[in-house]
Amino acid sequence: GFYVEDDGRINPVDATMALVTACKKNGVKIFEGTSVKNVVKEKMMNNKFLDIVRGVELDEIDEKTGKNKVIKTKYVVNCAGMWARQLGEMSNVIIPNQAAEHYYLVTDRMDEVKKDWP
Repeated sequence: GFYVEDDGRINPVDATMALVTACKKNGVKIFEGTSVKNVVKEKMMNNKFLDIVRGVELDEIDEKTGKNKVIKTKYVVNCAGMWARQLGEMSNVIIPNQAAEHYYLVTDRMDEVKKDWP
């Protein structure tokens, strides 16, 4: 990574689990291992051009109805990780992320950077 004096460090798994715990304590339902086929939208009041996302259609068939299962909700949080861009596109939201395996920073020698720096 890049060294920035004011940066902190955190384990991403621990940060995620802390957020999950806080969310569940506040009534949030979390669905893991669920593939989203599409988003459920409704027209915004007083604006014929904008939609509000009100849920997701799953890539899973409901045995009772024979149709895709739907989760309706007031809020949808995009936590799709490396697929966040594709999920955002379903709601006409541009998420400028691109999965990359590596990144590099190439510089000239810097005398002020010591060998014990992270």
